[in-house]
Amino acid sequence: MKKTGFTIVEMLITLSILAILLAITAPSFNNLMSSSKMVSNANGMIGAFKYARMEAIKRGGIVQVGQAGTDWTGGIEVWVDNGGAKEVVRFWPAFDSASSVSSTNASFSFNAMGEVNNQDTLTLCGNRTGEEGMKISILISGAVTAKKVLCV
Repeated sequence: MKKTGFTIVEMLITLSILAILLAITAPSFNNLMSSSKMVSNANGMIGAFKYARMEAIKRGGIVQVGQAGTDWTGGIEVWVDNGGAKEVVRFWPAFDSASSVSSTNASFSFNAMGEVNNQDTLTLCGNRTGEEGMKISILISGAVTAKKVLCV
């Protein structure tokens, strides 16, 4: 009678090979996750600027977009001035703690033509040097562009 199945030696060899493969792929998986978070945060910022521009054109007036907290990573708000009171139209939640945004402006105003009050570039980076980040440019016309940059 012939027995079927695996011997303990075959099982240990298979588990050893699996452990080696996991050890090789784990660092690249972490880089993939970090890159995915960066792109997600950048897409959120781009979406906020495009939404504010669209709202300004739709409403035929000034719509502002700016940081919700002490900096851009604390969340993003789109609001209108409603008789001296700030009426938040839409809110994007805070980024993860591993991200940082550098910009000279805390807010931007879009007019009824979709133009922005001041042109600027925001740089979104992670907390590790040499990592790939995103450079988001807001043109005076209101157009928003993004490209990958190397963070220092």
